[in-house]
Amino acid sequence: MPIIDVIPGVKIYKCEQFSVLFGCPPEIIKHLMIQKIPFPDLIIIPDTLHRNGTLQNSTEFPLYNFLFLMGNFQKGVKLNIGGNKKQVKNNRQLLQLSLLGPSVKEYNAIGASKYYQRLYKESRYLAIKDPQGKEISIDGFVNFSFFKQEVLDVELNGAHCQVLHKGKNVYEVGGETIDINFTERQPLAYDLKPSYTPRTPFRFGIDVLGGGSGFTPSKPCSALLLNYNSNYMLIDCPPYLEDTLNARGISCQQINAIYMSHIHDDHCNMFPLLQFNNKIQFLGTREIYWMSLQKLSLQTELNIDDLYSFFEFFELEPYQENDFYGMQVIPHYTVHSIPTAGATFVMKSDGRKHSIVFVGDNKSLDDIKQMRDEGVVSPEKYDHILSLYHQPYDLIFPDGGKGILHGDPKDSIASSSEKIVFMHLENLPTEFDATFSMARAGKRYPVIDDQYHSSQALLVKAMLVLQNHFSGISNEWSTAIMNEIRIQQYNSGDVIMKQGEENKGLIFIILTGKCSVMFHDGNSLEEVAIKEAGDIIGEMAAVNQQSERSASIVARTPVTLCAINERTWYSFLVAENRIGEMQRLWQNRSDLEKSFPFRDFSDYVNDKLGRVGRRREVKEGETVIRQGSQDNQFYIILQGSFQVEHGSIKVKELVPGDLFGEHASLAHRIRNSTIRATTESVILEVQRSDIEAIVSRTPVLNFHILELMRERDMELARLA
Repeated sequence: MPIIDVIPGVKIYKCEQFSVLFGCPPEIIKHLMIQKIPFPDLIIIPDTLHRNGTLQNSTEFPLYNFLFLMGNFQKGVKLNIGGNKKQVKNNRQLLQLSLLGPSVKEYNAIGASKYYQRLYKESRYLAIKDPQGKEISIDGFVNFSFFKQEVLDVELNGAHCQVLHKGKNVYEVGGETIDINFTERQPLAYDLKPSYTPRTPFRFGIDVLGGGSGFTPSKPCSALLLNYNSNYMLIDCPPYLEDTLNARGISCQQINAIYMSHIHDDHCNMFPLLQFNNKIQFLGTREIYWMSLQKLSLQTELNIDDLYSFFEFFELEPYQENDFYGMQVIPHYTVHSIPTAGATFVMKSDGRKHSIVFVGDNKSLDDIKQMRDEGVVSPEKYDHILSLYHQPYDLIFPDGGKGILHGDPKDSIASSSEKIVFMHLENLPTEFDATFSMARAGKRYPVIDDQYHSSQALLVKAMLVLQNHFSGISNEWSTAIMNEIRIQQYNSGDVIMKQGEENKGLIFIILTGKCSVMFHDGNSLEEVAIKEAGDIIGEMAAVNQQSERSASIVARTPVTLCAINERTWYSFLVAENRIGEMQRLWQNRSDLEKSFPFRDFSDYVNDKLGRVGRRREVKEGETVIRQGSQDNQFYIILQGSFQVEHGSIKVKELVPGDLFGEHASLAHRIRNSTIRATTESVILEVQRSDIEAIVSRTPVLNFHILELMRERDMELARLA
């Protein structure tokens, strides 16, 4: 058969002369390696930029594999990448940035820094040169081509290849139709070996999410999870972040911050962060922040200025102590092909400093010494990197990946650190077996492990959840509820509540992990919702005084719960006159969850909308928005349907789950279309100030609305 199904959304067409890969999600080369599928000659970037939280245009590591591991660069053979014109143009710009680093013009636009000139000089030294010593641009590695009138023609291995674009994600080559549309989640190439027992964060320590490279087929890429003040900070962002966290019993809702070292694809897969419920803090140097968002912009086609709204940037000054909620973060630059910054994290306890060093991707000390001797690397930078390998730390994570761009394990022989754990390493050389450790997914390294502090931190988190759900809760009721709670932990797969059983007088706050809401209709069992850290389970049974559980709750990952006495809970709701508020919220949330995208959003997001939204019944034929008006409400359709009219043109029909009015509410524009009900309908009306506040703190909703606004701008442009 000429067509190979690799994973959902990815197929290969193969003939005698060449092969073509359709679809390119992260780590696709790992699937090809494991399935022993020869690497393709042409990559077609699909029309769909992302699906189910995963980008579909990740060509960076396929390029490196093709050029350097397969040796095609030495043979003078280029990789071919094709797609629509805008995507190919963006992909070219992204590969140029990730392979060669920022240009002088880009550095100047980022802002002044005494380090930029030296970083640029190092990148130029490490850049690949031709036999005459001239630096090779990205066009020296890749032939970029795009569809012209839905046809792409390219020469592959001396043969002519023609790809026809037949429809969205549908192509034809060699008389074969290739349809890469899909709905299911794409699988990982490797087994994450999920934990079954719950874990709570240390006061200070590390959870290893992965320690492999982008070319390690059986292991996740290098990434760490810093535990600080019993919170979590990502150190770099691996592909398939949600799966990686869930395997450790951690939900995305538990991540407070990220430290980004550099933008290579095995470290910087930040797209899932745009799907988070809460805005997180981005810690890093200014140029790495810009490079990270520029990469996201080129992959998603969103404006970089819009992407700044997804993060709170905490700029770090290199080589200085930057205080972050009682922890000091001291960044340092490494020597890599593009700007890269590791960091030392320091916390005090019992009168002494405890430190964790993440070295970051870094060349071997011998190579850096040579660059220092040639005047490329400054003596001060070399001395600082050398000191990282010699000073005593509680825990250090060096780069042991070897090769031309990574460190050598022997560099750490003289280290006086208590624990040395190598990143970026597939196998530890035998001579170091009894000397060092390797970072493997699931390993934990406590530095300050205070069980009393951890239990107190869980109580604090429970209190914060209460305050988030019930703004203005009185001190008296906070104290009454908190004095009766107890912490319970469940393994992955454990049943927490059983459908039909008698109510046992407890409701739960999820503190760590995720739970599934399961409903049996008499014939089959279905997962109807997913609850995660920060959500409350069983609250409506208390409000409605139900004697039996209406659904089962099962631990989807290992979970930690806070059990609350239902009688106290109900008394609180009555005393503070919150019963009606909860019932209205439940009705709004239930209606929202019936339709996309809200059925995929967490309770945390839908609760925000349900609380501030006003239900409004609309008669058939009633106009809700009139083109040219200057009102600014925002609307979500709960029931019924609406017609969008631009002038005299009927543009499209809107159905439950669709929203409208976003341009006037969020972009402060006049109404560009008329919206008229075509049936009796129900909508949720939200005021501008409320939707602005929610969107500014809720990345997943912000992303959905930005994409919707971009699509509607294109619709209006076509109409014009």
